[in-house]
Amino acid sequence: MSSLTLIWVVALVLIGAALAWMTALIVARFIKESRSTTRSAERRLIIQALSGLLRGQTDAVGALSPFVRRPQVLAEAILDFQGLIRGADQERAMVALRNLGLIEALEGRILDGSRDERLTSVEALAALGGEEVKAALRRAIRSKDPNVRMAAIKGLADAGAPPTPSRLLDYVGTGELAPSRIYAEVMRQAVASAPLEGLQALGRQDLTPLMRAMLLDALGRSGAYEAVPALAAAATDPDPDVRTAAIRGLGRLQHPAAAETLASALADQAWTVRSAAAEAVGAAGLVRLAPTVVPLLDDPEWWVRFRAGDALGRLGKAGRGLLEAAAADDARPVAQRAAERALAEGG
Repeated sequence: MSSLTLIWVVALVLIGAALAWMTALIVARFIKESRSTTRSAERRLIIQALSGLLRGQTDAVGALSPFVRRPQVLAEAILDFQGLIRGADQERAMVALRNLGLIEALEGRILDGSRDERLTSVEALAALGGEEVKAALRRAIRSKDPNVRMAAIKGLADAGAPPTPSRLLDYVGTGELAPSRIYAEVMRQAVASAPLEGLQALGRQDLTPLMRAMLLDALGRSGAYEAVPALAAAATDPDPDVRTAAIRGLGRLQHPAAAETLASALADQAWTVRSAAAEAVGAAGLVRLAPTVVPLLDDPEWWVRFRAGDALGRLGKAGRGLLEAAAADDARPVAQRAAERALAEGG
C-alpha cells in the first residue's frame, strides 16, 4: 500500500470515527431531553393529583399510586409542591402520601439510588413529616454517604428534633461529618433548642478552633443571655477566628454586660476582631463606647473603617457628632474619608 493510499485510509477512518462520535452525542442528547420532558410531564401530573387531593377529588389517590414505584420523580414533585401550600393543606397532602407507602419507597432509594437520588429522597422524606419519618431519618443517618447523613440530620433539625450539640460535635470528631454551611446551620438549631447543653459542650477539650468558633456563633444566635460570660471569656482566646466568633456573638446578644469586653476587642491585633467589635458596639447601642470607636476610622483595613463609621452612625447624636468632627479634620485624611462616607450613607 502506497503512502498516499495509507493517508486516505487513515483520514477516512478518522472521519468515520468523528461522525460516529457526533451521532452518539446527538442521540444521547435526544434521549436526555426526552427523559427530561417526560419527567417534567410526570411531575406536573403528580402536582395536579396532589392539588386534586386537596379539593377532595376521589380519584386523586389512584392517580398517585403508580408513582410510588418511581419514588424519585415523586420526591421531586413533592419538593416542588411543598413550596405552594402551607398549614393544614400541606399536612393533608403529606398524610395521603405517607398512607401510600412512600416512606418505605423513599428509604429504598436512599439505600440504592444514585447520589442525587439519595439526597432528593432524604429531602422529600423530611417534607412528609410525622414520627415515622423521624425514625426513617434516624436510620438514614447511618448511611455511608456523608452528604446523606448531613441531609438526614438537617431534616430532623427542621422537624424540631435536632441532635444535641455534643452529638453534633462527636460526628465531626469521628469523621462522620465535615464542617460545612449546613452543619453550622444545624448547630445553631441544636443550640437554640438546648442553649445550656451548648454551653456545656463549649467546655470540651477536644474542640478544634473551627468547632469552637461554630459553637460560639450558635450560642450568640441562641438569644440565651447565659452565654454572655462564656462568650466574653472566649474573646481572649489565642485563635483570632474564635475571638471573632465570640465578639460577633456578644454583638448579637446585645447585652450591656459585654461593654468592657467589646472595648478591649476594638484594639485587638486581628482586624476581623476589630471589625466585629465595632459592629457589635453599634448593634448594642453602646453610646459610651463611641469615643473608643473613633480611632478605627484610621484603621489600615478598609472593612474596619467601614464598620467603625457604620457603628458611629448607629449611635445617635453622639456618634454623628464624632463623625462630623472626623469629617472636618484635614489632618486625618483616611478618617476624614471614612467619616464622610458614613455621613453620606446615613443621610
